[in-house]
Amino acid sequence: MKATGLVFDVDGVLIDTSCSFPAAVSGAVRFYLSHFLNFRSSENIFTGDHYRGAKLHPGFNDDYDIAWIFLSWVASSGEMLEAGTAPSLTDWDRVLALCGDDPPKRAASLFGGVVDRAIVRKICEEIYLGGSISRDLSGQPPTFIDGVGAWKTERPMLCAHWKELGYPVGVYTGRNDIEMGLALEILGWTDLPLQRCITADRGILKPSAEGLFELERILSVERILFFGDTESDRKAFEGYRRGRFIAVGDLLSGPQAFYPTLEEALSEVLFDQ
Repeated sequence: MKATGLVFDVDGVLIDTSCSFPAAVSGAVRFYLSHFLNFRSSENIFTGDHYRGAKLHPGFNDDYDIAWIFLSWVASSGEMLEAGTAPSLTDWDRVLALCGDDPPKRAASLFGGVVDRAIVRKICEEIYLGGSISRDLSGQPPTFIDGVGAWKTERPMLCAHWKELGYPVGVYTGRNDIEMGLALEILGWTDLPLQRCITADRGILKPSAEGLFELERILSVERILFFGDTESDRKAFEGYRRGRFIAVGDLLSGPQAFYPTLEEALSEVLFDQ
């Protein structure tokens, strides 16, 4: 058994998703507003700041639910749609806080079924995956949007192969298996055993620490260095507390050290081991 294992979040840590998932979320909001709520505006009422605000709450690891909850919120209030402008970030933050660690359950209680969650998630998925992959998965043309796939804008944030890192490596992500496969392709890590990737399809979701405990077992290590970039990552580690949480990027704040990039984090953190 090795003492230390490395566990990575994917989005914003291993992969630059700044032009993919945010685009899928905002695109789904625009599409649903236009096609299902008959709302059209020259201004995007869901902004990058709304997306960023959601990632500062531990329960919002699933990006597609950000779109659904935002739509449920604005649709439940005719005043916001009548205004035709982006809702207040302060008001949005209050909604996020009310959703706690289980946003789907809490949002259903707060807003009911005013917006169809399955449809919103399908729109997000089609924007992200694109028409070609959507056809391959279902054998049918996309239901709503036939595009090239936002995932194609993604770029690796680490040049090294996982075997070159010198430690057992695992992944804890909110992606599903299909999305994880695309990430491994982008990284050139297609030989990373899938059992080392805790995805949403395993039924283990951040901010639960269960994924880290499971990877500790799979990797046969005594502790984990967990590289993450969102509040859900940090909270997952708080429930684990063996090893160290390493914050990457500029989203989080707090007393711990922050590293602009994963490569800088690895260079310094592994040097100290």
